[in-house]
Amino acid sequence: KLIGETVGVVRDTAFAIGIQSLNINTIEGIPDDGDNAGGGSFIDPLPGQHLPDSLKDKIGQPIATDVNGDGDMPEYVRMYRGSLAVKKPYGSELRLFARDRRIPQTIGTGNKIQYVASINSDFAGSAIAFFGCPEPEVLNVIEEIELGEGLPHPMLDGEWIKRSSRTGEAYMMYEGKNMDNCIEYAKKANFRLVHIGDIFESWGHFGLKTARFPNCAEDIRKLTAKAKAEGISLGVHTLTTFTGTNDPYVWPVPNDSLCKTGSSVLVKDIGEHDDVIYVKDPTWFKNTGSTHTVKIGKELISYRTVSEDAPWRLLDCVRGQFKTAKASHKAGAVVDKLANNSYKGFLPDIYLQDEYARRMAEVCNETGIDLMDFDGFEGLEATGHGAYGENKFIDLWYKNLDRDRLVCGSTTAHYYWHIYAYMNWGEPWYSGLRQSQINYRIENQRYFERNYMPGMLGWFKLEGTYRPEEMEWIQARSAAFNAGYLLRVDESIEKSGFKEEFFEAIREWQKARKAKAFTAAQIEKFKDPKNEFHLEKTGESSWALYPVSLQMEYEHKYRSVQTGEPVATRVKINNPFTAQSVQLYITATAAEGNRTATVSQLRLEINNYQTLEINEPLKAGDKLIIDGKSVYLCDATWNKLKEIKAGVLPKWSEGENEIVIKSDFSGGQAPVLKFDFKCVGAAEVVSAK
Repeated sequence: KLIGETVGVVRDTAFAIGIQSLNINTIEGIPDDGDNAGGGSFIDPLPGQHLPDSLKDKIGQPIATDVNGDGDMPEYVRMYRGSLAVKKPYGSELRLFARDRRIPQTIGTGNKIQYVASINSDFAGSAIAFFGCPEPEVLNVIEEIELGEGLPHPMLDGEWIKRSSRTGEAYMMYEGKNMDNCIEYAKKANFRLVHIGDIFESWGHFGLKTARFPNCAEDIRKLTAKAKAEGISLGVHTLTTFTGTNDPYVWPVPNDSLCKTGSSVLVKDIGEHDDVIYVKDPTWFKNTGSTHTVKIGKELISYRTVSEDAPWRLLDCVRGQFKTAKASHKAGAVVDKLANNSYKGFLPDIYLQDEYARRMAEVCNETGIDLMDFDGFEGLEATGHGAYGENKFIDLWYKNLDRDRLVCGSTTAHYYWHIYAYMNWGEPWYSGLRQSQINYRIENQRYFERNYMPGMLGWFKLEGTYRPEEMEWIQARSAAFNAGYLLRVDESIEKSGFKEEFFEAIREWQKARKAKAFTAAQIEKFKDPKNEFHLEKTGESSWALYPVSLQMEYEHKYRSVQTGEPVATRVKINNPFTAQSVQLYITATAAEGNRTATVSQLRLEINNYQTLEINEPLKAGDKLIIDGKSVYLCDATWNKLKEIKAGVLPKWSEGENEIVIKSDFSGGQAPVLKFDFKCVGAAEVVSAK
């Protein structure tokens, strides 16, 4: 029924079968090109999901997905993050292997080819644990294996981290300047973990930012102690082995252990200004990477491409790349093609990465932080040793800690499963709150369930333009999947008219989730991202849950009409609940950048017999709240500037409502009015179980 591709457990509701690697050189999957953990995305719709006709004969086939480039993935795609356990026609297959890494190899083809240098690791000691047990006993058995076989067994507050409820909690990211605000915000939202972002001057040596923390580790340690006194843990973000071009591993003298895709030798002497370099073997230079960088001695050199015929030449070279020193080089000198990370920097090889692991442990120990977020963890695969390289890094980091930490990162592997606390994927940068990577976020919950991992919805950001409905949308999804999330907050929240409502929504929804207050039927409704809800505290352990219909993005804007004819926009909305006083939001947005033109004499005619008149001119940036009781003029971040007298508010009828919006415009550049209509249903009482 469930195939745990990372944890290595397959199960139905009654029984489970699993295997566990007992060391870092026994890795998941089968020996393949690069020894990465495998997995991928496949066309495999769930019941009720729409599959285009053109794909109906391709079910089960792999499909390329790029959630960062596209902003999301199709709902009919299933994503697997590993291949220790895989689905087969007869059920499933569990696979682990070891490789003799003393033997160098070449992986990849074409312009992705790479030479993989040897390392002193072979089959010796390769071992697995194989088990079967009733499904509810799986974690107990894995814990027994961890303790009996000397595997990592991190603890949190005296409890094995895999049993801790803290690993699935929502938490905050704060990257502002006033760290007192950081702690204040966390307390108001009842967050017990705060991510303070990237604290490093450069990636590679990972010195601490003196502009943010003048006394470096001492300042961070004081901050962690202050937060801990309030019951709050702090964590930081790193790009793992990503190495910046401003780091001492690159400049002014590049390190000899920067990761290479391959090497050749010069066949002719070159002077420091030569822009053509003659090499013996062109193979490795077809893999240009993003920086097109080769290293000769202590100089980095960029080239445009390698010639298509002999004698083999690197063309259009730029000498002294990244401010390294230009130099002359003799025939026979080694020419290394350097590998790149996805941010156009570099990476360490399988040996130098050990220094990064030790430095990351040192940062944890000297600052006292409780969370290390290993973003860019997939960069470890660039060594060509795949999951083994990842295991080697995380194992060394873990063994150099002074105590256990919370850990998350950008990718997973089987051995890493024992060490990390949670994984948290899904980003807010690609579309609006309700659209950015939604299918991807939900698909990740299926992965977490298969692999005995706490639910996490990914990252969200708190915008000054948000209303309580946006915050409650996040909370309902959190309750739906019993999943935490990261919320990015900074001082801009101080400008919001809804600041306190935001904190209250987070606090009460998360308290209700933790108390298991919601019924199975309510949770099923929460899972549909189109459904909206409002939660209101009624007691210390009880709440009123209201269904909400929010019908958004209707526009009323200037257009040419006959003389004397009002500009009118007709819309229809549905109120699925009983008749109720009108609620809506209106936002005036600039047309062609004009910030002074106005809309005036705004009039809403509802169902041909009720009217709402707002005799207040609106310019770009103005907003209106009609909350069923009053009408308020607000600024751009929903601070109430004044109450507008509008008489008795009309009502939404149950079912369909016809609305005619009329107004005067000061001209063709008058602002566009955007309407979000709101209806609220009857409350259901929920309470702690």
